[in-house]
Formats: sequence, structure tokens, C-alpha cells
Amino acid sequence: MVHAQRIIDDTLLNHPANTKGGQASEQETPNLELQEAIRKIILDAAVPAFDRRRRIRDLIKKELVSPQEGFLCQAADGRAFYFHKPERRLYDLEQKQFQHLLSSISDLSATESQFRFVLDSFQTEAARTKAVDVHTLSFYDLQTGRLVVSDGAGGVWTRARRGKWESGHNGDDGLLFLTDSDGKPWTPEFKQDGALAWFLNQLLLDNDPSLTPDQQRTLLTVWLLQNFFPALRRTRVIPAFLGPQGSGKTSTMRMIGALLCGAQFDVTGLSRDREDAFVAAVSNRVIVGLDNADSRIPWLEDSLATYATGLRYRLRRLYTTNEEVSYSPRAILMLSSRDPHFRRPDVAERLLPLHFKRPEKYQPESALFGGLVERRGRIIGELLLWAGAIADCLGNVTLPALQFRMADFASFGWAVASSAGQEAEWLDLLGKLERGQIEFASEGDSLVMVLRGILESDGVIEPIDVGSLYKKCSALAEDESLPFPKSAQGFGRHLTNMRRVVEIELNAVVKEERGAGNRRYVSIRPR
Repeated sequence: MVHAQRIIDDTLLNHPANTKGGQASEQETPNLELQEAIRKIILDAAVPAFDRRRRIRDLIKKELVSPQEGFLCQAADGRAFYFHKPERRLYDLEQKQFQHLLSSISDLSATESQFRFVLDSFQTEAARTKAVDVHTLSFYDLQTGRLVVSDGAGGVWTRARRGKWESGHNGDDGLLFLTDSDGKPWTPEFKQDGALAWFLNQLLLDNDPSLTPDQQRTLLTVWLLQNFFPALRRTRVIPAFLGPQGSGKTSTMRMIGALLCGAQFDVTGLSRDREDAFVAAVSNRVIVGLDNADSRIPWLEDSLATYATGLRYRLRRLYTTNEEVSYSPRAILMLSSRDPHFRRPDVAERLLPLHFKRPEKYQPESALFGGLVERRGRIIGELLLWAGAIADCLGNVTLPALQFRMADFASFGWAVASSAGQEAEWLDLLGKLERGQIEFASEGDSLVMVLRGILESDGVIEPIDVGSLYKKCSALAEDESLPFPKSAQGFGRHLTNMRRVVEIELNAVVKEERGAGNRRYVSIRPR
């Protein structure tokens, strides 16, 4: 069995760390001379309005765009940014934070025409620059093994392969990190005193038919570590915290968010008609926790699948007729639910289902989060040490192809396990995870229940056309008052989507063939 703490103990030996302190971002004071110069231009009636706006634009640009102050750029998805060097912070030009920066420097209000002209000019200039990579939590160089991790604010921690962790600044070596505006930096303490084990043991994980609490902790730990290696995480597995009310699902998401971004982190809710709010969250935040995803939301399953595959979200720009904009999913995503309605098989196999239970006694959140604040630097330090050990190991191994849908997660976990000589245990754990995903997808599904009843009665389902099988199944579903597809076409699509689930749940083999008139025939036989 793969055990998270055991792998830590086995892989962190002989990996020293450099604990050079972090850094605080500088705060720039307003340039009163600039503001007075802008005021004189605005009040100079002898200068045409056309020229006044451009003179103001040039003055502000001279103040903001320089080797000392910052530069304009755009990301690969077309989003325009300004990197402010004194604060070591990346600003999105379309968001309020940049407008506030612009107002504080120029003393112009966002409602004034000169302000809108300057902002539009900056957006235009940024859109004409060469696209740059924008990172969130971490950067990993596949070729050199170099790791660079954002501290959640203006600093970074860097480690060359087989080197020591050293502090630096956001923007060093051209690496730009998008951070939360209210993020609080951490300073790692490189001690191995069980702080990470303490953190994992706060999670109220329950026994699942497929996975023990320790196995679920191991899977969650591998997921945490994989987020430090974005180049090995093109596809993203999504932790789904499942359990009754009061089982600590929300607290767990808050703890993970507070660990990476600071105590101000909080979860967010879902709204049936606000897909754009979801897209905004996963494309702008470092980490997002979707809480209480209990109701049926039409767009949620498609959005989760898009996020997991790493595709961009493409939407129509607000207040335009036909202009499309795209947003790259940058955030680390988690979600919780008491009554999940995102069980579609292709979504379920992209989830990391973790089951929670209610405790006998509840500890106050002040004690729980107080313990996290006290240990935050040590927990991060253990994670960084472990990530460094994995980076060293990756230089000597070739990641294998495995029989698991989320191949990036599977192969990365294999690398983690291989550093402790536990490859076989990891493969066994992947099989149990797949079983857990299948159980999650099939729970309460009428198709599986009806087909199980037919197999128990008849022993086998001989080749039968889909229309006839639908009539037989729908009659049984009606007798049991079970929800069922309303047409043979819908039944056929659902059977196709659920084929892998049916085979595993019923321990059977599903075969399909085409007969006369291209009619589809299905047979189901026990293994």
C-alpha cells in the first residue's frame, strides 16, 4: 500500500535546503509632479482635446512603462497584462486592480474621458506585443529540472536540479506569475517534523468500498505535488470532496486554499445561470473551491470536462454581437457536494472522489486554522523538499504509459512512487481509484440497475437490437419507478457513454455489432 508519509521519509533524505528569507513587495507613492502636469494639460484650453489626451497618455506611459517601473505584455490566450516591477505584481488590464493603480498614479477617475483613452491605448499596445507565458503556482522546466514556485505574492522560490531552494522575485528571468490580489506570502521552513502529516490527518476521510482513508490521503498528496509540475499536468484531475453535511468538506478546501494563498482564501458557490462566473474564477485565481455543488446545473459537467482536459473556454464578449474571447484555465480547482449531479462517466473518470464522514466531536475552526497558520511554513517546506526530490528523480526516469484515463496524474504518481520503490503499490492504487470513479458514476444510475436485474434473471443478454433492448429495459424501469431515457435514441447514447461503467459494475463484457440495415445489436455476457 502506498502511504504518503512513508514516501516522504524515503525520498527526502540528503536533500538540503537553502532558507534565505523571502521578500516584501514595495509600495509606490504617488508622483505629485506627474499629477500636477496632467492637471495643467487638462486645464489648458489652448490645446485641442485630441492632443491633450495623447499628451496625458505619453506622460503616464513614461511613468509606468520603463525598465525600472514595468512593461505591457499579453498572454497566449490574448489577455493583456501590465507587470509592475516595484510591487512584483502582474495586473490584468481589464480588471479593477489595474484601474485603481492607474488612478492612484495619475489622479484621474475611471469615469473621465482621459482615463478611458489612456486605458484603451495601453490595452491596444499590450495586444501588439509578443505573447508571453503567464504562470500561477509554479513553473517546471522539463529539460533542466528547474522548479520555480510562487510564494503567493511578489516572491518566488527557485531550485535547480539537485540544488538548494533559494528565494527570488516574481519576474526574475522573465518568469511571470499571476497572483491573487489578497494573497499572503509564505516563507518555507525546511524541517521534517511531521507538519505535512498533521495537515493530512485533519481531513475527515471515510472508508470507501474501494479506497481506505490512508489511500485517499495518498492520492490527495500526489495531486498536491503534481500542481508544482504544470508541465506534467496538461490534463488535470479534480478532487471532489463528497459526504454529508458537517463532514469537513468545506473546511478541507479552505485549509488547502489557506495553505497556498493565505488565511483570506474562501470557497465560492455555484449559480445555475452564471457559467461566466465559473470561467472568471478558474482563469483568474490561483486556487478555486466550488462549495455545495448539490443542485443540477446544466453547464457544470461540460465545464468540468473542459477544465480537466486543459482546453480554453471560448465565450462571446459581453455587450458585443459576435466577438469571441478565450480564457485559459489557470486555477487549481476543487469542489464539494452532498448530493452530486456531475456523475457523467467522462466527468467521473476525471475526478478524484474523496469521501468524508462526520466526526464524533467538532473542534473550533479557530483551533484548526490556528494550527495551520502556525505550521504553514513547515508544511510548505516539506512539500518543496518533496517536490525537489521528485524533480531529481524525474531526470533519471521515463514516465510510462498506463491504463488510466487521466494519464498525466497516473504517470506523475508513478514517478512519485518510484522514488520510494513503490511502483507496484501505485498501480494497485490506480486500479482502486478507477473502481471508485466507476462506483461514483454508476451510483443511482437506472441503466446499471435494470441491466443487473436482467442478467440476474436471464444469466446473459443475447445479441439484441437496441430498440428491443430499450423496450425491455424501460418496462422494468417503469415497474420499479426508476427514471429512464425517454427514447430508444437516448437509451442508445446513454448505453454507449456508460459502457465502461456497465462492464466494471456488472463484471461483464459488452459487445456491439451491426446487422442488416446498419441496425445496432448489443450483447452482455458475464466474465
